[in-house]
Amino acid sequence: MSTTSYRSFRLYGYPSFGLILILLFFLINPYERSIHSWRQFSFLDFIFVDVLLTMSYAALLFETGIQLTLRLNRKLPWEKKIMTRFVVQFLLHISLVSITLIPIFQIELPSKFTADQLLFRQIIIFSFIFSLLATAVFAAEHFFHKWKDIQLETSIMRQHATQAQLDALKLQLDPHFLFNNLSTLASLIPDHPARSVDYVIKLSSIYRYMLNNRPQNIISIKAELEFIHAYLFLYQTRYGEAIQVNISNLEELSDKGIAPLTLQLLIENAIKHNSFSLESPLKIAIYPLENKWIVVRNNKSLKVSSEPGSQLGLKNIRERYLLLGDGIPVINTEEHYFEVKIPLLVNKKT
Repeated sequence: MSTTSYRSFRLYGYPSFGLILILLFFLINPYERSIHSWRQFSFLDFIFVDVLLTMSYAALLFETGIQLTLRLNRKLPWEKKIMTRFVVQFLLHISLVSITLIPIFQIELPSKFTADQLLFRQIIIFSFIFSLLATAVFAAEHFFHKWKDIQLETSIMRQHATQAQLDALKLQLDPHFLFNNLSTLASLIPDHPARSVDYVIKLSSIYRYMLNNRPQNIISIKAELEFIHAYLFLYQTRYGEAIQVNISNLEELSDKGIAPLTLQLLIENAIKHNSFSLESPLKIAIYPLENKWIVVRNNKSLKVSSEPGSQLGLKNIRERYLLLGDGIPVINTEEHYFEVKIPLLVNKKT
């Protein structure tokens, strides 16, 4: 328990426990609180006997427990020997309370305030019981806060581990993406040197986007679409109308987001897996579904052999969405088409 919570406990706990003690003593000794006996007490007597002394007793019980807890936490931590610590704290607690109470009962007061031996024994028994309970409460409080600290540390470690895995998956994209586009550029330079300059400029702008958004785990649909339009320029420069991409109604999803480069990886996956030409183009449709998904769907004309690393894109997307923990992609493959549904995420920057 922190110093602040001990301060609050002193402010609210002592009076509350004192009132409980007044009620408890009344229930145990009802005849001591009869109407006849009250006639010899004034209101100030009541304040002194039933309120002030009972509150002082409550404060003694718990302040002793607090001070013992603070000191024994340094000398004999709970984690070291829990049973030894419990016994030591309990014995010290009841001893200190008893040593403090005995001289108080030796003070000579007016006869109407004098406590009999029965009351003295009751207070000692209460002290024993409450010392035991207080020690148990302080032990439980200590381990509860330790448990909360462990939970917090575990949560932070999981977040760091998740972020590290996401960062590692993002790093997979760069060499993969660069390799494919350098291959495209190499084939473009001999026949179209002027266009290859535009290609390099566009490629550099795409890499700028990738670098600027590397820290982001979720990006807006609008930003991803701007990137996709630039990315498609690279492939359409080489293949022309052999690749046809139709993007529709995604402007409606301005408050949604997806994992960065998701659409790029799905388009690249379709290009890698399928053969296409001007006569038989690859058609890719990207559209929203039920305001919960983005669907990327393409017709199938599978190549005889897949390119190396052709499964990296889908695996990367799936693993990133698993780490983000808000739904995973749904893959549906039929005879004539291949479809991936990407769950829309909450874009916290909107």
